Amino acid sequence: MNALDLNPKTQTVAAAAIKPGHIVMESHDHPAQVTRVAYPMTGRISIFARFLWQASNEPEWKLGTFGARDGIEKAVR
Repeated sequence: MNALDLNPKTQTVAAAAIKPGHIVMESHDHPAQVTRVAYPMTGRISIFARFLWQASNEPEWKLGTFGARDGIEKAVR
């Protein structure tokens, strides 16, 4: 198993910039890969993810619902 980087370098980006496949920080030491981004009629953005250590067949979970300009910590290279 490859070692996971649990503390990647991050940058705060607007929630509207988040796409499936991006790595975001759910909390300290908890990077998660975005699996789905939904735009319900509420005008807010729902982001779904899996922790990096979860198997692809495990269920995704809702990271949260955000305004388009809300800041989210996204991993950068």
